[in-house]
Amino acid sequence: MTTKHTLENGVKIMNKIPLEQPLGTFKMNDKDYFLVNALSNSDFRLLKESVLHYEHKELFKLQSPSLTLGRAVHKLVLDPDSFNEDFVIEDFKGADLNKNTKAYKEAKKEFLQSVGDREVLSIDLFKQVTQMATNIKAIAGGLLQNGQPEQAFFSSFDDIPVKCKADYYNESLGLVIDIKTTKSIKDFKKSILEHGYGTQSAFYLDVINSLGKKADRFIFILVESTAPYMVSVQEMSFEGIEEGRTIYSELLQTYKNFKQNNIINVVKMTNYPEWWLEKRRGAEG
Repeated sequence: MTTKHTLENGVKIMNKIPLEQPLGTFKMNDKDYFLVNALSNSDFRLLKESVLHYEHKELFKLQSPSLTLGRAVHKLVLDPDSFNEDFVIEDFKGADLNKNTKAYKEAKKEFLQSVGDREVLSIDLFKQVTQMATNIKAIAGGLLQNGQPEQAFFSSFDDIPVKCKADYYNESLGLVIDIKTTKSIKDFKKSILEHGYGTQSAFYLDVINSLGKKADRFIFILVESTAPYMVSVQEMSFEGIEEGRTIYSELLQTYKNFKQNNIINVVKMTNYPEWWLEKRRGAEG
């Protein structure tokens, strides 16, 4: 497929043409990024189940209010000037009317017709997002300088197209930053394993490095989704990055075996819970 791009501040800008296998660094919105056929860190969630889960990933799309919240916070922190292109506030004329009245329903219908493909945020949710973004900037705003927001990187590992999209990248510092909304900062270490944040740190650094760019530090900016919206800045350790690299490399090999040799295994071994087995063993002893 023919690709078109221009250069702006040394960064390639896509002209909204879906690509099969681009190579390089691009400034790209999420919709165009998702159209590119390449393996991303979020795909490892499905590869952990089986390659067939990944091949049918359209069946397993994640959608939840927390994802909408996260997208809105990202946009307000990283690209506030284009916030209204992706989101609209539910403050239409007549929004304060009784929701059971005909007048409200007609006003709501007219409002929704004007929304297009933008995501709708309630007034209360917008206030929450605004405060979360304010807190992030107050604590971590100094890290979000002298770099580029929302850069998409495309490369190839062992002939497998790969991609990542960094929330913020400072090439001079070799620093990749990711903003995460979370229920609890103190439980974030559990999320590193459960949600693939460990593989994310290693994968992003490796994809960016493969393009000849400096990337050796990965920082999470965490913000809680409940008041007072506490913020914490945490850097992934070298050990954590190495562990993430081991995990994603194994999954990458699984996918390569499927593409090259059609090796498929959807069966996993299961058993009773370990605590029950230990109890049983103790009783038998």
